[in-house]
Amino acid sequence: MRYLTRMCDQIVSLVSSEHARRMVWSDVGDDDQDDEDCIDEDDEGDRIIRCVVQRTTEQEESVQVREGFKMASEQISQMEPSECREKCSINPFLLSGETAQGFVTVEHQPPRRVPETFKGCSLSDIQLQDYLTSDSLDLSESLDEQGLVTLVHVGLEKRFPQESANWKHESTAIQERYKKIFDEMMRKAKDQLAKVAESLSSAAHNAVVDYVVASYPFIDKQAFQCASTGTEDPPASFSQIIDAYPDASRVFRLNIQDCSVISDPEFKDTKARLCLLVELISRTKGLDNRIRDPILLATLNGGLREAEKVAKSLFVDSPSGFKWFRELWEKFMYSGTAPRTDTYSIESVLQEAQKAALKITDSEIFRIVGEKKNFQTKPHLVQLVENGKQKLKSHLEYTIPRVVTKIVSSIKAIQEVDCYAKIKAECSSQEDQERHKHRLQLIQHVNNPSTRVQSRHTLRVNAVEEEKKPWARCRTYKLWGLRESEEDPTTCYTVHPMNFTQEDKHNLQLDPSSIPLPRVGFRHPFQLPLGHIILRAQLLEGEKLLLIVADRVGNISVYLETLTAMRGAIQRERCKLLRREKIGQDFHLAFDESKRVLGVVSSDKLLHVFVYDDVRGFQAQGSAINLSTWYGEGVLIHHACFICGSEEMLLVDSQAQARVFSMVTMQFRPAVLNLPQIPIGVHCTPDGSCILAVQSREPELTITAYHWSSFGSTEGITLNIPDLSIGEPLVVTSLIRRTAVHLLKLDLSARRCQSYALDITRRHTEFMFRERVNRSSTSKRAHDTAHNCLIDCHSEVWTRFPVWAAVQRETISSASLRSQRSLVFVTDRDFDMFAPHFSQMIHSFERTTKKPTGNVLKSVKVSATSFDLFAQELCDDASWSLSQYRAGEWIVNFLCLIPIHIAVTKDNRFIPLKDGVYSPSLERELLGAGINRIVDNISFGWYESLFQSYMATKPVRVVSSMGEQSVGKSYALNHLVDTSFAGSAMRTTEGVWMSVTPTEKELIVALDFEGVHSIERSAQEDTLLVLFNTAISNLVLFRNNFALSRDITGLFQSFQSSATVLDPKENPSLFQSTLVIIIKDVVEADKVEIGREFSLKFEKIVQDEQEANFITRLHAGRLNIIPWPVIESKEFYKLFTKVKRCLDQQPVTHPAAGEFLHEMKTLMAKLKANDWGAMSQTMASHRAQLLLSMLPNALMYGLQEIEPEPEPLRNIDTDTPIQHPDTSLQFFLAVGGFSQPETREQALTALRNSWDQHGTRQHLPDPEWADILSQYLEQIINLRIDHVRKWLTQNLSRFQTGHASIEELRRTFENATVDLRSNVQLCRLQCASCQLLCIQSRFHDGPHHCRTDHVCIHQCDFCKEGTGESRACSMIGGHAGKHICVVNAHLCGKPCKFAGKFGCLNQCTKVTDHPDEHLCAALVHGCGEPCDLRGIKLADRLIYACPGTCRIPSDVAHFRHRCEARLCSITCQLCKRLCSDQDHMHGLEEGATHLCGEEHLCSVDCSVPGICEIETAPYSIEATFTGRHETFQYTKYSQDAKRLKCAKSIPPGQTKHDGQHNHSLDKKVVHFCQNRCENCGYFCILPLGHPQQEHETRHGSMSRTRWVVDEPDDAAALEVEGRKFSTNDEGAPMMCNLVCQAMGRHVHIDYCRADDPTACTGREEVQHVAKRLLPDPDRPKDYITHNLFWKKSGFKDPYSKEEQANFAKCDAMCSGPEHAGDAGTLPQPSNCILPMFHQPSDPRGAAPAIGHISNDGHHFTCRNPVVMQQAYHVIFVADRSGSMSSKDKKPLPNTPASGRISSRSNNRFGAVLSSLYGFWSARAAAIGSSANAARRDAYSVILFNSHVVPVIENDFTSNPDQLLDAVLPHAANGGTNFTAAITNAAGVMERHWNTERSPVIVFLSDGECQIADQTMQDLCRASGRLGKALSFHAVSFGRGSQNAGSNNGRQNVSSTSLRRMVEIAQDTQNNTPRDPLAPAAVTVMSSYTDALDTVQLAETFLGIAESLRKPRGSLMQLNSRRT
Repeated sequence: MRYLTRMCDQIVSLVSSEHARRMVWSDVGDDDQDDEDCIDEDDEGDRIIRCVVQRTTEQEESVQVREGFKMASEQISQMEPSECREKCSINPFLLSGETAQGFVTVEHQPPRRVPETFKGCSLSDIQLQDYLTSDSLDLSESLDEQGLVTLVHVGLEKRFPQESANWKHESTAIQERYKKIFDEMMRKAKDQLAKVAESLSSAAHNAVVDYVVASYPFIDKQAFQCASTGTEDPPASFSQIIDAYPDASRVFRLNIQDCSVISDPEFKDTKARLCLLVELISRTKGLDNRIRDPILLATLNGGLREAEKVAKSLFVDSPSGFKWFRELWEKFMYSGTAPRTDTYSIESVLQEAQKAALKITDSEIFRIVGEKKNFQTKPHLVQLVENGKQKLKSHLEYTIPRVVTKIVSSIKAIQEVDCYAKIKAECSSQEDQERHKHRLQLIQHVNNPSTRVQSRHTLRVNAVEEEKKPWARCRTYKLWGLRESEEDPTTCYTVHPMNFTQEDKHNLQLDPSSIPLPRVGFRHPFQLPLGHIILRAQLLEGEKLLLIVADRVGNISVYLETLTAMRGAIQRERCKLLRREKIGQDFHLAFDESKRVLGVVSSDKLLHVFVYDDVRGFQAQGSAINLSTWYGEGVLIHHACFICGSEEMLLVDSQAQARVFSMVTMQFRPAVLNLPQIPIGVHCTPDGSCILAVQSREPELTITAYHWSSFGSTEGITLNIPDLSIGEPLVVTSLIRRTAVHLLKLDLSARRCQSYALDITRRHTEFMFRERVNRSSTSKRAHDTAHNCLIDCHSEVWTRFPVWAAVQRETISSASLRSQRSLVFVTDRDFDMFAPHFSQMIHSFERTTKKPTGNVLKSVKVSATSFDLFAQELCDDASWSLSQYRAGEWIVNFLCLIPIHIAVTKDNRFIPLKDGVYSPSLERELLGAGINRIVDNISFGWYESLFQSYMATKPVRVVSSMGEQSVGKSYALNHLVDTSFAGSAMRTTEGVWMSVTPTEKELIVALDFEGVHSIERSAQEDTLLVLFNTAISNLVLFRNNFALSRDITGLFQSFQSSATVLDPKENPSLFQSTLVIIIKDVVEADKVEIGREFSLKFEKIVQDEQEANFITRLHAGRLNIIPWPVIESKEFYKLFTKVKRCLDQQPVTHPAAGEFLHEMKTLMAKLKANDWGAMSQTMASHRAQLLLSMLPNALMYGLQEIEPEPEPLRNIDTDTPIQHPDTSLQFFLAVGGFSQPETREQALTALRNSWDQHGTRQHLPDPEWADILSQYLEQIINLRIDHVRKWLTQNLSRFQTGHASIEELRRTFENATVDLRSNVQLCRLQCASCQLLCIQSRFHDGPHHCRTDHVCIHQCDFCKEGTGESRACSMIGGHAGKHICVVNAHLCGKPCKFAGKFGCLNQCTKVTDHPDEHLCAALVHGCGEPCDLRGIKLADRLIYACPGTCRIPSDVAHFRHRCEARLCSITCQLCKRLCSDQDHMHGLEEGATHLCGEEHLCSVDCSVPGICEIETAPYSIEATFTGRHETFQYTKYSQDAKRLKCAKSIPPGQTKHDGQHNHSLDKKVVHFCQNRCENCGYFCILPLGHPQQEHETRHGSMSRTRWVVDEPDDAAALEVEGRKFSTNDEGAPMMCNLVCQAMGRHVHIDYCRADDPTACTGREEVQHVAKRLLPDPDRPKDYITHNLFWKKSGFKDPYSKEEQANFAKCDAMCSGPEHAGDAGTLPQPSNCILPMFHQPSDPRGAAPAIGHISNDGHHFTCRNPVVMQQAYHVIFVADRSGSMSSKDKKPLPNTPASGRISSRSNNRFGAVLSSLYGFWSARAAAIGSSANAARRDAYSVILFNSHVVPVIENDFTSNPDQLLDAVLPHAANGGTNFTAAITNAAGVMERHWNTERSPVIVFLSDGECQIADQTMQDLCRASGRLGKALSFHAVSFGRGSQNAGSNNGRQNVSSTSLRRMVEIAQDTQNNTPRDPLAPAAVTVMSSYTDALDTVQLAETFLGIAESLRKPRGSLMQLNSRRT
């Protein structure tokens, strides 16, 4: 009906009587009025949210130089030349450093002896012995005996054995001799002392008495005289004794104190009262005697205490007395007799007096009282004094003898000691002198130069002694002296680090342009031997220094230490040593600070890489890398440096080429930087942005910066840095942060360090997603739908298809011939009801659907008539009122209504259809076909002629509809552009459908795509559809059901994947669409929020992907978002007009329909062939091939086609004929390379015959006639050539020049024109039969022929003159002379003397009877010999021989035969033209070249390095992929590299052009990189030497790989997109850019690069594979991440950043059944969110906030599957009978409960308890790994022997320890009763039955009991009766349970009962209906377990969560080399 109403304006509907009776008519008066307000269509503009992705910042590469800091230092100065013989500089130099700065000063130290002073220095015995035995010795002559003994013992006796032995013997003899002398002298001395002992006693007594008398004068000396000694000699005085023994004075003073201080108590009391009285009397003068006397008296009688009592009684006991005393005291105090005191009392007077009294000595008291009158006048005082004296005398009489005795004994001891000392000293002195004399002999012998060894060290010993250290294991010695060492000349280096203040650092952080001023702080010196050279000194962060030193031999020492530890490291040689023989003489060093990697490029081009480790130092990273394969012979490497922060190294060779080597890919970057000269140095900036090349350009240095991002593609940026002298060292560093780059140099003359700041900017582009306009809100309208009966089919059409579409068809131009649209119903009744009913139906439709109708429906005239009237009108001769159309317009209008199926996707392939039909046979034919053949086989049915001919010149706009399934894509497209795509609620569109809507100005092509993300389509198929859509469309409508899907990123994943396939830059005519996101069914209130949500999500996509975002790449950055209203609202349809405006605003990318047809077919062919090259190149190739196929017809006939009908030359795009004059004649052109002489001659004859002057021959001189004929032929041939040239030009005008295929076409055309011209060139040599010219082709075969009868056509001249008779000339045509009929009738007629010679006419033409010789009329009688131009070797190695004969007169002597040809007859060696040389014989000249004199196209292949053209060609393997598991057909995609012909012209007269051969004259021509992907073989599509770090390609079939599957069985299958692959299957069916996406999260497998597998441990992107894997199982392999795989490949990762981020995460999946898909849904896996090679998380640790931790340590965000699984009531029935006390089974060791269980039951029963605890713990751990999880299972425990004990019933809360505590008290004893146990278990099960929990009984026993089958059957049936089958598990702990497998298959007897119980349970379980609400996976079948551990049992039926991991597999290269 849709087609009928659009095809016809007048419709007649024949209604049968039966249908007419069943018509139901609506009531006209019941129409509802539409009260809704009209809304202006412009109000809906706010529904369109116009968005754009724009470049916000675009920063270009630059380097700006600013003056930096100038730091002055006295250390920076020009040093005087060194006096050392070595050529070494002593000037300061800068330290290298990426982030630290400093300089080094140098000072040479001459050779010297360096003393090491020992001042009691502690040395071990081994060290001292080493010195004594190896050093030159200089022992001090003052060395003491013990010191010499020590030296002899430690080392001298080994060095001087004889001398040491003699010295020891003599020393012993001296010691013995002097011991005897000492003993004799001591005896004599003692005798002498005994004689003077009495004299000593007397002298001492007298001295004591004299001392006492002197102290107490009142003592009588005579009273103490001692008795006489009885000796005659006068006693010696004590002073003499003191002189002799000074210590006697000390002894006397010490003992005489007993006489000075009297110790008698009574004397002390008397003295105390006397002293107190003395002080009180003097202190109380003037005091009233009434007070003074009582106090003095009390003191005299009782001392101080008595005085205090009396004083207190004087004023305390009597207050009045106290007052009086107070007044008296004040008077006394303020009188002049006493000092004034503010506080004074009698108590203080007494205290002061007492203190003064204590200071009076015993001897002074008697002197004082003797001077006081009171003590001499007052009797009581005198008596007190006398009592004191008496007490003193008594004491002295007793004390003096005792003191004398002490003094005498002490002095005797002093005398003895003194005597011993003197004798000892005398003997020792003599002994020492003798020993010293003998010691000197040994010392002198040791010191004798003749006995010294030649040593660099001299040990001078002054003293030595052994240290006493009891705890020491070895002896140590203290040494005094020094050790001199001869020190070689050294060079002292001092490191001066530069530091910055905190203020400078802060300023740099805030403002990178600020210039700090460094300061020099500490100094750090170290020394190197003279001749050692510092190759590299680099200051690192943390004040560390990398120091690389070369010794004299050439060996390299590498140090990396802190500055403070560097000196010690050099002294201890703590370094990495590199041998000269390993690295060679000429090597280069590079060091990267961030990676701590040292690279050494040896002289033989081996790269050694060392990585620094804090523990092990520098360690080699794998084997040396051989770089020689990348360099030619003789090329040397001059410089090497790392690119900071990367694993890449820059190498500069002797050809001034700089290249970058990657240590990841083990290859060089493709880009090559050609430097103008070999630089002096190269430096990488610390931020890794660019390289600085320092070059010498006299008289200064120049520095050029080359950015890494454009490496090799620019000429660099020359830095404007003044005053850089040649030879001046420079350092590139950074201050505070790496982006603050500075260039440092030392200005020695100015004594300062100067810097230049380098402001480096990189090329960087940022993208931003933003909206263009603001939006507002509108309201929602509701709608409902109405349907009616048979007549209402019109309403159905209006409902499903547009009535008035936004884009109106304008196919029919003859509008004036159209009549009013009418609908006539032919019926037999109700004639008046049809029109009202139809009108009501229109009104109802407009009201309910809100569709715009544009008065179209109301203009239809509806009427009804009877059959008779209709038949009468039909048969009547009256003219009908019918619309008239032009046939072509009507057919086009009709055909454009019908959509055509143009493509499908299948098996991950894009399949274009031919004429809307999928043809398997055509697909088989096209397997392996090229792009052009595929293009030729694509046909769009009835649309072909529309695009190609009928409307070929109209521009085309393409609008497409895409989106999710069943969102109304087709419906929307129909209403936008008036198409007829089918649509329904279910999925109807498959692949791509096309329809066309012609308008006045253009063609609107509508493409309807099937829904994306459907379960029938793979991600790759979605990607192919999206790629086709976005490439060809101008407006892409993407409909989305936002209510169901908010995963925007996932929804547009296919778009993002497509963004990396075809490069928009290479296809400027594609990817120019605007993406319109239509969000379905958005109400007015939500449109702003939903639009904002979409905008934010797209903004995130842009931010994540940046330049690679699909909006920029696929849609030129244009995107609109439209929250579309609900259907059947007026707003729904009004928005289509706005979308039309969007379409109208799109740029026209298809200017002609013919061009569009060609472009779309080419695009579809490229998608089918997976050719991702430039579209323009492919289209040009196809057009060139098409034109090439037509070219022969064009040149020969001037037609494109000659069959089945002639077709003129046309513009293929517009189908318009080429207007240019041409001839209808046919030319000859050899086709297929075969020569066709006959055809050529026939064609030439036809051309001659077409000449209107052909009949004038022989009327003109034949050469003149031939010239005119040649001009005619040249004229018509030029017409044809010009016509064809114009035809080619017009058909190639839209293609850019330079395409190889077009150039090849032009070359073919030019060659063909040469052939065409050559084929009409005339021979023009003399005919073999006459003297006319040969007018055959110059290439003719056989004799020359004039193409006449060879007879002269003229009349005889003689007859005409004589008789007037006309007689024909009988001579040959073209003869010379007069015409003659019969020669002998008029002339001589005799034979010519030259008869037989070439050109002779045979008869003499002289007069009759002439006298001389006979001659004919021929002017020349040729020699006739073959022309000497023979045997000429041509350029194509053929031999040429001129076919002519010599025309030199035979009577003329000649040495060379030469034919009549004047010009060279040899063809040009570059084309088919004749040689232009004027000399026919020049070919005989040596080295002659034959050239036509015209310009030629060079035919040599392009010689420029690189690939001229990359051609993609699919190869068909009809046989197919044959793997271990399946066989299937596939298309294999690969690439070929083509060398194109040179496009340069060879100048006329030359055989070759200047310069290289190049396939294009464009200076910017691109030659592609020659690197290929090692997996698929596709070439890099970037230019040769591209600066990009990574290669880039589109990728194809991975034909260079095979599958490796990491599974125990080599036959294990890895399933990828429904295909199964196993180890060693070929990888060709997969594609590089799609296989990773198909595998999801995955790893790659590659050969391990590390020599030690432990080096792979702990690395983030590498995990070593422990097992042996094919291929080459003996070579170790690694798992590597997706990211590292592509890094190592050297090619850009073809996947989006979102996909890359996903691939970097762990590939483990949650095992929950909810993630598995079924027949109707796709799987929804839950993956671990941790990195790929993460360390396992602890499942027993704290539960994560989201998700759970699996038992094997993976973190999932979903719910724990354990928690979500079926709940159980687990009833444990455990045997505790006496047999369970057997100790053949014991509890599991090393568990948390082992100790508790073993202490109670270390037997079988304990083993049962251990298993129960393991079960409970495993279950608790699984549940505990998920947050907020609680145990859903119930536990019951029943213990039994002969009796049953229910221990636990239906427990939900107890933890494993609590459950164990409940069962531990029970022990094994008693009998066994299985029946009672099972019966009790049945009761527990029934009592606690719950429909949510399935019953499980775990029966644990040793099996030694019988049970009736009926008991078990009753248990199982009871469970089934309650609704769930029982899962029964028996665990045997009987004898042999652990080694049951070793009993040769015999069943354990003790387990028979248990096995039988399980069999019964299994039978019942199988026969019990399964719970329909429970999934099959939760059904746990009953089992028997012959094991100890039940943890496995817990895992079996409770599903403890372990992560699933799909089999790991990868594609590996077939010929992977180990790098």
